Amino acid sequence: MSDPSFPVPTSFQVSNGGSQEEEKKVGYVNYEVEPGFTIRLRQNIDPAMDPKKLRRIVSNRVAAQKSRWKKLQYIDNLVTKSRDLQWQVNMLRSQVEMASEQKQCLEREQMELKECMSGWLHYFISSQGEIEANTAEIERLKKKMARMI
Repeated sequence: MSDPSFPVPTSFQVSNGGSQEEEKKVGYVNYEVEPGFTIRLRQNIDPAMDPKKLRRIVSNRVAAQKSRWKKLQYIDNLVTKSRDLQWQVNMLRSQVEMASEQKQCLEREQMELKECMSGWLHYFISSQGEIEANTAEIERLKKKMARMI
């Protein structure tokens, strides 16, 4: 009996393991377990192997393939996040630089305004002093005139 969920071979390859001297050739059978997930099993697997054991081998290979695929997706996601964060850092750096320049400009303007206010205050105080001096002089002159009359 055949289990319908058991993978079906999709292709067969022969390889001698990269060695030219070795005469022994090992065949591989590719199984497409799920769409996009193909695993490779050696052809020299004992045909008398327990089907449960073979199913477990296939299941483990599928799980390993999925794990590798998820790891690649995770790494791609991290790279994308890294690029986005780097772009955000560059934008924020330029905003900080602009704000710093604006702050310096405002500090210079504040200093100029303080100097201007200081000058006006000094002028006001000296004008107030002149007014008081003139008022005192007027009072003195009025008293002097009152004595003369």
